[in-house]
Amino acid sequence: MAKSKVGSRPLDGYIRVSRRMGREGPGYISPDVQRESIELWAAYKGVDVAEWHVDEDWSGGTHKRPGLEDAIERAVAGETAGIVSWKIDRFSRYTEGGLRDLRRLEEAGARLAFVVEDIDTSGPMGKFVYTVMLAMGEYFLDTIKAGWRVAKTRAHERGAKIGPTPLGYRRRPDGTLEQDPQEAPVVAEAFERAARTSLAAALDYLGRLELVHEVGKRKDRPRAWTTGTVRRLLANRTYLGEIRWSDLPTTHVPSLQIVERSKWEAAQHAVDAPRRPARHYPLSGLAQCGTCGERMVGGSAGANQRTYRCRASLRLWKGTRCPAPVNVLADTLETHVRRELAAQFSERWEAQEDSAGAVAEWELAMREAEAELDAFVTDAAGAAALRRAGRYDAGLQARIEAVETTQRRYRDAAGRAARASVVVTAELVESATPEEFGELARGGLEAVVVARGRGRVAERVRLVVRDDSPGEVGEPPAQDPQGGGVEPGSRR
Repeated sequence: MAKSKVGSRPLDGYIRVSRRMGREGPGYISPDVQRESIELWAAYKGVDVAEWHVDEDWSGGTHKRPGLEDAIERAVAGETAGIVSWKIDRFSRYTEGGLRDLRRLEEAGARLAFVVEDIDTSGPMGKFVYTVMLAMGEYFLDTIKAGWRVAKTRAHERGAKIGPTPLGYRRRPDGTLEQDPQEAPVVAEAFERAARTSLAAALDYLGRLELVHEVGKRKDRPRAWTTGTVRRLLANRTYLGEIRWSDLPTTHVPSLQIVERSKWEAAQHAVDAPRRPARHYPLSGLAQCGTCGERMVGGSAGANQRTYRCRASLRLWKGTRCPAPVNVLADTLETHVRRELAAQFSERWEAQEDSAGAVAEWELAMREAEAELDAFVTDAAGAAALRRAGRYDAGLQARIEAVETTQRRYRDAAGRAARASVVVTAELVESATPEEFGELARGGLEAVVVARGRGRVAERVRLVVRDDSPGEVGEPPAQDPQGGGVEPGSRR
């Protein structure tokens, strides 16, 4: 059979593999296999391949691929006659994107060619087949996705956990979870330590246990505990007995609850808190600029001289610049704060209110606010009427703010209850290492507000204590001479 010359200008070869992820063998159509097929096709058709463009680990669901964009730009610029690919689904998996790129090529007098389907879009029949094949490919992909969605939805409805098995549980054959008798107490203790002290305490506890993965590819490998992994553990609502997936309603499984709601909420202060500072700057993030209200961070001002400075003065700061940034020697500030804490917390902390009663009160308020928000969102008829009257957005925002406010108050009350029995003595504060001192300071203080100036540190610093602490410490900081200043404890 004679070879068919389809053009004088060369084509560019395009190759795509979605995700390699260590795949080998016959199920993995490698770039080499695709290239060999294209080369055989080009030799048979008498076509030269000018350049090769490979997108490895790129999905066909997007056309923002570097290799594909380069190939199209070359064709549009007239450097090639178009693009040849192994299969249509290597070029595109979606009708709209595939036709859009074809129109760009057609307007420049370029074309597409595909080896497996043996079509060329330079003729009307080739363009027709290309369009039909794109639509069929998208149909089959949508069908697979729909089936997958149905299967996941049914699994969620029967209480199966979709995704990795969290620490503290083991998976039954039907995909549902049950508490692991050895690991569940470990999780409960991690929450206890985070609620009472800090994320660092939970991290230290988990790190010393030398736990290993029980199943999967990482079986028998040690679990690596970092600040990030502990944050994710503490934020996991599965420990409340909640099974969540996508936008489906939450499934509540009481037998899976490892942590009480109040303890879970109390531990969230460790999740929301700033990341643990370097041990050389224990007040980093806790100290607050008295001018603009931004947090102060540790840094070096020369050989062996540590300082805290307003982060809104840093070169890489992307927000509004502080008009009069505060800077203070670290040793001076830490000595003052340590002395004030030792004097203030020399006796056992006592709760200032009925902790249990406050937790129950705010939990009820939170539940009511959440229920009101759910009812507002699901009331289609009421929503339509409010939209016509122009009041829907305001009503929705008010209910969201109510939920957020009651959640914050509930979390604060739970935190106070968890910390009510912590004993902090003067000796403990004075003998604490820098890292321990930072944890103690965060346990009792909302902020250390530092005013700008050169006066005595006692006149420039104010310690803003938490609501569950005995009272405010120290005198108000001196007003900034340039007129800047914020309400102590305020934030931007």
